[in-house]
Amino acid sequence: MFELLRNSVYSNRVVTGTKEEEKMKQMLYKPQLLAGVSHEVRTQMNSIVAFSYLLNNSNFTEEEKREFSQQIITSCEQLIGLFENFFDTAVLESGSAKEDIRETYAVRLFESLASDFRIFMRKREKDHIVLIQEDNLPDKLMIRMDTSRTIRIMNNLFRNALENTSSGFIKIGCTYSDEIITFYVKDSGQGFPISSQILLSDNPEIQYSECQDTYSAMNLILARNLILTLGGKIRVENNDAGGTSVFVSLPVRECSGIQMITGTSSEKKIAI
Repeated sequence: MFELLRNSVYSNRVVTGTKEEEKMKQMLYKPQLLAGVSHEVRTQMNSIVAFSYLLNNSNFTEEEKREFSQQIITSCEQLIGLFENFFDTAVLESGSAKEDIRETYAVRLFESLASDFRIFMRKREKDHIVLIQEDNLPDKLMIRMDTSRTIRIMNNLFRNALENTSSGFIKIGCTYSDEIITFYVKDSGQGFPISSQILLSDNPEIQYSECQDTYSAMNLILARNLILTLGGKIRVENNDAGGTSVFVSLPVRECSGIQMITGTSSEKKIAI
């Protein structure tokens, strides 16, 4: 499995330069990380095989078969996410990844994120968790930023919150002030210890060794690395609900011609 991961990275990613190759090797030869990824791959593959077998068993009801099918879909999604996070982390640590700066409306970006999160929760049948969205963004704020990486950061932080929250709420929000946009994800779950350790650590792979969930750990490691690559800052703290609050502040540029937007909006918009 280790060789498969290494060969997959090198066959799909072009890495040039001695320093970049050395950084890539350092990522690929982290035994604890690779062991965790290998174990998670085997676990999800075994799950897919087992539930596929059960689907063909006539002794189960249609409702039970529907649950088996959902388990297969979930395992496939986790496998895809695991490989994407692992490969992207390797490329990011190699220094070969490039920025993709684009102009975007901040409100539109945030609304799109919230919509995607709601769809994902419905697919995962997380009806016992309430998603709350709130923002203080000016309606016509247009900014230049690496949109794709920002979306990836928020997706990973949201999925981590969802994995750690069995019931209660997840709140996502966004504020803007003086060319700093701050996203946050707050939950009522139980993931604060490992979330804070990985996101705030200078060596997240060391903290990862204490985490039993490779999928969530890889989500957090990539989110942390992306935030730092974008020149951002991370704050993690307990909230009043006993859960975790993660704040991500990223530097952005207001687009030319949008001069009436400074500071924050005085009206907070909330949706449940």
